[in-house]
Amino acid sequence: MADHVALSFTATLQVAEAPINVLGNMTRGPVALASPKQAPGHFVEGATTLGMLNGTDANWHHGREIGLITFEQAAQPAALLLYFRHGETGYRLYLRSGPHAGQGVFITGDGLVNVQPIKAEDPSLWALIDAQTGEAFDLTQLEEGRREIQLASADGHPLEVHNLYPVGGFLACYAAAHQGTLSLIIQARGVDWLKPA
Repeated sequence: MADHVALSFTATLQVAEAPINVLGNMTRGPVALASPKQAPGHFVEGATTLGMLNGTDANWHHGREIGLITFEQAAQPAALLLYFRHGETGYRLYLRSGPHAGQGVFITGDGLVNVQPIKAEDPSLWALIDAQTGEAFDLTQLEEGRREIQLASADGHPLEVHNLYPVGGFLACYAAAHQGTLSLIIQARGVDWLKPA
């Protein structure tokens, strides 16, 4: 079996060619998101939630006009570089770029996939699935640098791209989530977590 460093890597994620980033890094104003787990009308703070924006100017205008979005689009940052640290039971994700560099990726009680400082507990544990084969993602079998993947939490809940109508989506993970597919774009392989690439 390959060692953990050999199976660890840095990568960016995309949905429909739109890069995943921290919503607060891509917007101005408060980011209020409809909780994917609670009844309609329950809103949660989403500035540290991972998501993507792909709406047109008309979509943004429409979304603000009818009150579906509470924020404005800002200058788009570079794609968020994530570190996928391999362990015995899956991957933990850490940020390697942007204002939240060094923080981890956690699942909140509301089912949001957020970034936050690492304190007493490690970031959430993820299983990576090759969307093409349905099997566990195996970096050693990947010749090119891009693959469609799906993620599931340690308790088996699927990761979905929850609709942020009409301007994009955000990542959520909870029992009733609908499995989403993300594009994984490998940047560097065999990355040691103590030595950022």
